[in-house]
Amino acid sequence: MNQNNKKKIIVIGGGYAGISLLHELKGHNNLTLTLIDKAPHHLMQTHIHKYLSGYYNRSELLYDYRTYCEKNGIEFIQDEVTHIAFNEQFIQTKNSQRYDYDVVVIATGSCSFFPSQIKNVTQFTKDIKAIEHLDFYRKAFLDLLHSEPKNRHIVVVGGGVSGLQIACEYAHTIQSHDLTPQNIDVTLVEGLDTILPNMDPFLIEKSRLRCEQLGIKIITKRFASELDENKIILSDGSAIDYDLLIFVIGVIGNAIEKTSDGITPNPRNQYIVDEYYQIPSYPNAYAIGDVVQARDVKTNNFQAPTAQAARMQALLVSKNILKRLEHKTGTKNNISNKGIFIDLGGTNCAIGKLFSINLSGKIALFMKKLIYALHIRKLNKM
Repeated sequence: MNQNNKKKIIVIGGGYAGISLLHELKGHNNLTLTLIDKAPHHLMQTHIHKYLSGYYNRSELLYDYRTYCEKNGIEFIQDEVTHIAFNEQFIQTKNSQRYDYDVVVIATGSCSFFPSQIKNVTQFTKDIKAIEHLDFYRKAFLDLLHSEPKNRHIVVVGGGVSGLQIACEYAHTIQSHDLTPQNIDVTLVEGLDTILPNMDPFLIEKSRLRCEQLGIKIITKRFASELDENKIILSDGSAIDYDLLIFVIGVIGNAIEKTSDGITPNPRNQYIVDEYYQIPSYPNAYAIGDVVQARDVKTNNFQAPTAQAARMQALLVSKNILKRLEHKTGTKNNISNKGIFIDLGGTNCAIGKLFSINLSGKIALFMKKLIYALHIRKLNKM
């Protein structure tokens, strides 16, 4: 096909949503695909706990965008998009470059949320969505592990899935080095009534028992209110000393800094999309992944910012882009959470739900590893 007749698709962001979308669109001869991301690599966010503990190395966590794109006939531009002109259908970048498009997909993901009401929160915390910060926390943990660890304290703030996985992975690694909580203890702090708040009771109870087995101290119903260099103050005035502190209390969308034509993100910095995942009033612009506010069609709740949701959104939008280019009606949002799998540290210590079925042990860990392998296959497959 003549290059001038091909439709230009620009994907902004190469996280789970962006990479999954490119995987579905590559190989269509009527398209030219461009990925723009300010980072040079795809970061496996679902497995950062394995990297933080020293179990994974960088090659198991990072995948090079340029290599992936060269394999698959995709143009890669390492730059940051600073402006989208929806009416004129072009974007501008931090390096003052302009790129025109036929279709743009915003898949810029999310960043960690640090509430401003927590005193000194930005001074003593780092966003674990950045590899340089993961390197910092990994080194700090390994230093504790290998440098006469006596009466040391690790505090993980945030008892959701990510915080729980990090706490369990740390505690398991400590045990595997024949150390006890008297050497290095791990505390998991959650402001709500229980760890894994609002999740299935089976998952909550299994997680609680695993934390007990690993010697993890769980503190609930107390929020972080103030930080200093080696102490965290909770909402009841109690204090916890720490040698290593990680905040994992949620995320907000990583929306583009500036867009024209009155498109404003919601209070969580996410784009509100229609039932086709299009930016309202702009049918050539889509948004997917953590940067999107969308509904689960079964529960009518907002979709959680998960890799699972990102992949399903990418599959739906890839179909809708192809249908739109053929002047056909797209498919409406049909996405609902299929389940969840949580790694609790150790060879066979995992739990999950697949639809309404409770899973634990080897089969849950197998399913989690299978999902990881299928995503890695996308990144490695030519």
